[in-house]
Amino acid sequence: MKSYGQYCGLARAAEVLGERWSLIILRDLLVGPKRFNELRQGIPGIPSNLLTTRLRELESSEIVERSLEGRHVVYRLSDYGNDLGPVLIGLGRWGSRRLGAPREGEAPTNSSLAAALMTSRTGDAVEPFTVEVTAGPAIAHAAVSATGVDVAEGADPHAQFFVGGSGLRDLLADGDAQAALAAGTVTVGGDQRLLAEFVRAFRAPLDEAVGS
Repeated sequence: MKSYGQYCGLARAAEVLGERWSLIILRDLLVGPKRFNELRQGIPGIPSNLLTTRLRELESSEIVERSLEGRHVVYRLSDYGNDLGPVLIGLGRWGSRRLGAPREGEAPTNSSLAAALMTSRTGDAVEPFTVEVTAGPAIAHAAVSATGVDVAEGADPHAQFFVGGSGLRDLLADGDAQAALAAGTVTVGGDQRLLAEFVRAFRAPLDEAVGS
């Protein structure tokens, strides 16, 4: 682990979090505990040996812990690691301002979409609902409470509301649901009256909206 030679809390944090892929691993574990192969599949750019190294480093820093569930090793954030939740969400919001259009080869994953829903939740009070969101190849779902959200990866066939399409990012930027539906850039299913609640719950400026 690199040292900055400074007696400083931020320097200590940078020693742990500044290594390549560490923040992405923590983002995925913030969504929920995962086995090694689930982490590997959710972060397709990371070599297996480097993922092993980063997990060992995060374990030695007591940010990540592992346990046996049946015959499988599962990684999760420790209590100390969970304290990073607001930091990771804040960094995600800050980084969203640099997104723009996807670069060549970039695509959302189930984990990144779930994290984006967590990051994009506004403080607006809404009618509680469940939603499944599709953005490109990624699918995630969320249980939206009056002022919060619990997210998870993958589909939820029992969700009350389903939304996706290439115009999802613009919808959450301008809030013009009728225009998005008329243009066919957003598709919805289930209880369509919840579209307005979805926009209120996740609406953000264009450079901070959920990617699509």
